[in-house]
Amino acid sequence: MAYEKKSIRAIIDDINSRRVYLPAIQRKYVWDDSQITRLMDSIMLGYPIGTFLFWKVKKTIVNQKDYSMYEFIKDYHERDMFKNLSAPQPFTVGNADETIWAVLDGQQRLTSLYIALQGSISRKLPNKRWKNDDAFPKKELYFDLHSEKTDDDISYEFRFLTAEEAAKNKEDKLWYLVKDILKYSAEDLLTEVIVPKGWTTDKVATKNIALLHTRLVTDEIINYFEVEKDSIDSVLDIFVRVNSGGTVLSKSDLLFSTIVSHWDNARDEIDKLLSEINKKGEGFKFSNDFIMRTCLYLLDMSVALKVETFKKDSVLKIEENWESIRKAIIDTVDLLNEFGFNSENMVSYVAVAPMVYYRYKGGNFDSSSKAELRKYIVIAQVKQIFGTASNSALTSIREALKVTPTNSFSMASLQTIRFTGDRSLRYTAEEIDSMFDTYEIGAYTFMLLSLLYPNLKYSQKGFHQDHMHPYSGFEENKIKGLELPNKKVIDEVTKEDWRRRRNTLANLQLLEGRENESKNDVPLAKWLDIAENRENVKYLPSGMSYELANFEEFIRKRQELMSKELKDILL
Repeated sequence: MAYEKKSIRAIIDDINSRRVYLPAIQRKYVWDDSQITRLMDSIMLGYPIGTFLFWKVKKTIVNQKDYSMYEFIKDYHERDMFKNLSAPQPFTVGNADETIWAVLDGQQRLTSLYIALQGSISRKLPNKRWKNDDAFPKKELYFDLHSEKTDDDISYEFRFLTAEEAAKNKEDKLWYLVKDILKYSAEDLLTEVIVPKGWTTDKVATKNIALLHTRLVTDEIINYFEVEKDSIDSVLDIFVRVNSGGTVLSKSDLLFSTIVSHWDNARDEIDKLLSEINKKGEGFKFSNDFIMRTCLYLLDMSVALKVETFKKDSVLKIEENWESIRKAIIDTVDLLNEFGFNSENMVSYVAVAPMVYYRYKGGNFDSSSKAELRKYIVIAQVKQIFGTASNSALTSIREALKVTPTNSFSMASLQTIRFTGDRSLRYTAEEIDSMFDTYEIGAYTFMLLSLLYPNLKYSQKGFHQDHMHPYSGFEENKIKGLELPNKKVIDEVTKEDWRRRRNTLANLQLLEGRENESKNDVPLAKWLDIAENRENVKYLPSGMSYELANFEEFIRKRQELMSKELKDILL
């Protein structure tokens, strides 16, 4: 990339000469009038207005790969012209080396300059009907030549006005149509503008119009980098980097614009779906990335998030099947909510796609399939099947689902798959036993507990992970001098070991939120005496004392009970 400069008039000429376009990855124009006038004020003050990033690409490449390009908006109309028009494609090619520029960074600024210096803005007036054409007066950018540089927030006054408003010249304003300045050379400015207008004795006006000409015509204010790549996906990686300083953008966010170029309602439909599913239960954090990848997954296409994947035919296929895709996603998220999942305990959203695929292909959510689906989503996350090479893992699972009955879900059909790193969805007895010393309270322990407590009504009540022996019971002031069953006083090594193990699976259970709050720091033995439904406490070792002094025996025996159940479920 080479750092170069241009004048504003030069870049405007490039746009008019159809040498500069906007790629489909760009979003819609969103600046308001005040942002444009502030930009012009900054230019007059000589402030930097940021660098621009242009993608230099051959027209033949754009034509061959069917990259969508768009024209700049010239006459912005809030009702009738707020979307960029498609460029006339394929491009006419004079010779094989003929190139264009596509704007990667600086779209809002460059569009604003183009509107200000070549076109107009028509925004709806308040208290006017949307269908009334008169509600959208055409306004162009004017500069008050009597502006004085001050210490105020705005030094040079620019304003969008109708021709009638500008002609009134109220309050000693001297409005000049800014776009006209581009017509003149520095030599012609005096003889063709200042003298004919009678401004030769108006020092403020002559100084300002000369400065306006210098800034827009002479000074090389447009600082830019030029990128030369044939693949738009390589360009996307650069685009993500340069746009990550503010709102973090993902590749799928940028691909949105590619999709919208072929499906006008895509953004609204996807935003609406995300809003609906992320409000389910206690809330989720599904993203654009999930929706895009899942659409590709359900339609048996490549799940690689690349521009080439979202060509016109693919997007139209998504649009045609959108209602079925949408329903399958909603049904699946409802099931996740029923299983007790939410944003706090969901580790891998990618793992959800095969569940949606099963539903989309006509799969039932009967009791047997639900049990198997719960096992799948827990195992896939705990074993981190989608931690690396997620596209490969998704594809392997999809291939297995294709050859199994579509009306019922069974883990047996997936357990023979070998994933990257020799991982699988199958557990051994040794792996199950090791869980009790591997995972401390968090998302993974919740998942395993959800297998051990399958009948709780998670979607109706909030269930918390609860320490059977309370967490606070292991604090120094409560455990110091504790006499163990062997009549010895607990030592420092045992204290530290117990404090670690208090957070592991064998000391955890699931309790309804209100019950968990009432239990709080109550010792286990006392809580069992006063618990309303002690008979419902699961995996409680019998024939032993539940005092903290017996923690070692309690943990060992409860682990045996829980491990046996997990093996029955998972093996």
